[in-house]
Amino acid sequence: MKKLVQPTRRDFIATTSIGIAGILLGCGKGSEGDDTSTTVTDETGETGVTGTTETGTHTTTDTNTGMECIETPPDIEGPFWREGVPVRDEYDLHGDDGISLTLSGTVSDVDCTPLPGAIVEIWHADPSVVPVEELNNRDSVDYDHTSPQMRYRGQLACDENGQYSLHTLKPGWYLNGSEFRPAHIHVKIWVDGVERLTTQLYFKDDPFIESDAWATEEMAVALTDDGTGKLSGQFDFVVDA
Repeated sequence: MKKLVQPTRRDFIATTSIGIAGILLGCGKGSEGDDTSTTVTDETGETGVTGTTETGTHTTTDTNTGMECIETPPDIEGPFWREGVPVRDEYDLHGDDGISLTLSGTVSDVDCTPLPGAIVEIWHADPSVVPVEELNNRDSVDYDHTSPQMRYRGQLACDENGQYSLHTLKPGWYLNGSEFRPAHIHVKIWVDGVERLTTQLYFKDDPFIESDAWATEEMAVALTDDGTGKLSGQFDFVVDA
């Protein structure tokens, strides 16, 4: 059972717009339903399932908007999650070379109800600007495993409309055994102190999605270039809360 550790109550209120509604005090893990899967372990310790079929997934249609709210599928946590991440919505803090990426969206329940104060926790590997054709000429990127800066790790609370927005640098590709994993961002969604979802976001047109044991097009975010090389994308999470 995991607990999302906040720095302090005062720090959290100072850095979010929802105040005490965003404070997480409990711990626990939500049910992800039954599945049929094949267990996979790679050389970096990323152990999980591939080809998962969710038999407990919820789908609801909002009668007012006609929008379907399909529970976001889970993905492996991987070995690099760390407790006690800071509250932040800005991750480009270290002067690294990389591609600007803004990610935004909503968190709602399976009844299409937005979840104000839901916590979006992310972590991802270091950024990189090396093109795919040059990857084999350099070492792959890695995660910040131990530093007090907790680079490219953090959490933020959704606003009163269940919306979130964060800015980072697009994560680079890293070796998984002899193959590169697609660029990805790990995500946990917490509601009222309970971990409701652990998953990963990928990116459309990534050359390594097809060969990856876990990546799916369903979880791949379409990115838009603003004309200056800055990218943005949207992903809406739906959890059984």
